[in-house]
Amino acid sequence: MSRAPRILASQWGLPFSSVWKGSQPARHTWIPEVPRHYLLPLFKADPLRVTCPQAGGLDQVVIHVGALSLKESQELAQHAAEIGADGIAVIAPFFLKPWNKDVLINFLKEVAAAAPALPFYYYHIPALTGIKIRAEELLDGIQDKIPTFQGLKFSDTDLLDFGQCVDQNRQRQFAFLFGVDEQLLSALVMGATGAVGSTYNYLGKKTNQMLEAFEQKDFSVALNYQFCIQRFINFVVKLGFGVSQTKAIMTLVSGIPMGPPRLPLQKASREFTDNAEAKLKSLNFLSFTSLKDRNLEACS
Repeated sequence: MSRAPRILASQWGLPFSSVWKGSQPARHTWIPEVPRHYLLPLFKADPLRVTCPQAGGLDQVVIHVGALSLKESQELAQHAAEIGADGIAVIAPFFLKPWNKDVLINFLKEVAAAAPALPFYYYHIPALTGIKIRAEELLDGIQDKIPTFQGLKFSDTDLLDFGQCVDQNRQRQFAFLFGVDEQLLSALVMGATGAVGSTYNYLGKKTNQMLEAFEQKDFSVALNYQFCIQRFINFVVKLGFGVSQTKAIMTLVSGIPMGPPRLPLQKASREFTDNAEAKLKSLNFLSFTSLKDRNLEACS
């Protein structure tokens, strides 16, 4: 991938949203492997519609192909290459965990080799995987083992680890994509080249404004936008915030029914949806009339 996108809307609802890249809007997606199975018929029928902007689709598609099984990850990687994806990303296996850097790199190497022409990204999210191998350590010499390695999605609050990833790899054109939306401004100061996050599906406008202020070196304004985003995230975290609630908010903001989450997750409550809507309006994140009359049963 020649240039890392600034922001990718990610993960558990809309496959993409309008995002900011330089001074122009662009659309990207970072597709998890489970929803990818549901999108398989679309990809096979007309992959250009997904990967080619001239066909009305996305500018770039990075498909997450991580799985607990190495063979399944390899098959997903091969399929991503066949349908014209622009890159693949892999999370560490987290049931039988790799116990050191070398074991993890060997796993990633085998997956990358299944799609040798595609840029390869590592998805670092230790809070969910339980893999405590520092990203800084993993990146040391990684291109010697995985020549297609292009960067990582860093979904952790350890800014020391993230900063050292950037500092120790300045001579390499790695993409450092940050995945903790409420701390993005701090990561930009430390050298993040972009971001991947679920809240950009519905907080994208405020995030774009923060990015524009940062690019213009108006750091006080950028900080105010980050604080505004944090106010909403802090509010919903206290209510109980996860994948189910993200789907409910995306339905609320877009008007597109996202459907219920899969078990063992439970649907977000109507009380949560009402409170989230009120908070979005109070922060001027919603510019349209109430959606209470719409059918939100699928997500609430």
